[in-house]
Amino acid sequence: MNHRRLAASLAVSLLSATSAMAALPDASQARLATDYSAWAGGRGNAEALVSGLHRGTSITFSTTRADDVSLAGFTPGAPMTYAEVAAALARARADLMRLGVRQPTAEQIQAALIGGEVHLSNGRTRMLRGTVAPQGGNSYAAR
Repeated sequence: MNHRRLAASLAVSLLSATSAMAALPDASQARLATDYSAWAGGRGNAEALVSGLHRGTSITFSTTRADDVSLAGFTPGAPMTYAEVAAALARARADLMRLGVRQPTAEQIQAALIGGEVHLSNGRTRMLRGTVAPQGGNSYAAR
């Protein structure tokens, strides 16, 4: 048996396994995404929120309700631990629930997370302080 071939084959196998493991989400990330999928308008939105908040990277997501598409995005001010992400999402969800918003739009989620106006179904608006500090000037919302 050629030992060099065996060593090369082993190295390639280890590299492939390491890459595959890096692509798998952390258990905490997967659990949080599952917990917030329905609230965030789908698994993809929940994963974007959890991953972006944890890494401190730009987050873009959208929701569709009837004939209404809501787009939102922002960049958190800094990376957060999974415990901080869980707390921020829980507070944002609770803030919206207190306003009677159970299935929020992307814009409402953004406002609950970084602060801003929330448009309610009764035509009124409420200001929320937010649960996450955004990076200056990098938030947007479109309808």
